[in-house]
Amino acid sequence: MIVVVLVSPEGEENVGAATRAIMNMDADELRLVKPACNYLSEKTFHYAVHAGEILKKTIVFQGLKEAIKDADLSIGLSRRIGQWRKQDFILPELPELMNHYQDKKVALVFGREKSGLSNEEIRLCDVVCSIPSSKNFPSLNLAQAVMVTLYEAFKARSLPVEKEKKLAERKDFDTMLGQMLASFDEMEFFKNVPSWRLESYIRKILIRAKLDRYDTIVIKNLFSRIKGIVQKLKNAS
Repeated sequence: MIVVVLVSPEGEENVGAATRAIMNMDADELRLVKPACNYLSEKTFHYAVHAGEILKKTIVFQGLKEAIKDADLSIGLSRRIGQWRKQDFILPELPELMNHYQDKKVALVFGREKSGLSNEEIRLCDVVCSIPSSKNFPSLNLAQAVMVTLYEAFKARSLPVEKEKKLAERKDFDTMLGQMLASFDEMEFFKNVPSWRLESYIRKILIRAKLDRYDTIVIKNLFSRIKGIVQKLKNAS
């Protein structure tokens, strides 16, 4: 299942055209975070053309965290990179990644027309994808970005389904990651390193590893033992 999430879109025409792209590319759902326009206006439906039913079923959220909390994988689209905005892959690589999530819920997250996604919103996404474009004029229109991204996601459905292992459920993945972070916290690792920064990097590494449920259990139990050993050493000192 592919969910398109637009964060605070301002243009009714962009929302409408993005909705049309969802229908064109067999995606499933539109979600809006604090829309800054009337997404159910006559103009929006005009640009949506025959995708009006998808538009009518749009779900509105007050924050990005709530909009993507049920996603097995959330992908933030951004052309801006920096210290806190690491690019994990480029759009042509999306089909290979999506191939492993064909039976999962994937959220494609797009930012505001003028400023894109904030650093905080980028941190909420599991991975960050950039769309290659001209160095002279790299910024794409929001609806265009949605369309080309969904096209690449659509291509993933033509690839042979990866059956070598079934990816872990999101709840198992998050439980494992939580145990790892708790162990690092017990070791007082976060005195000099922000916990969110390490969490983001570890999550990205583990997503690339394509873990199954057994993998997450082994890693969770390993870090549980490490935490226990650290606690014993603290109590003995």
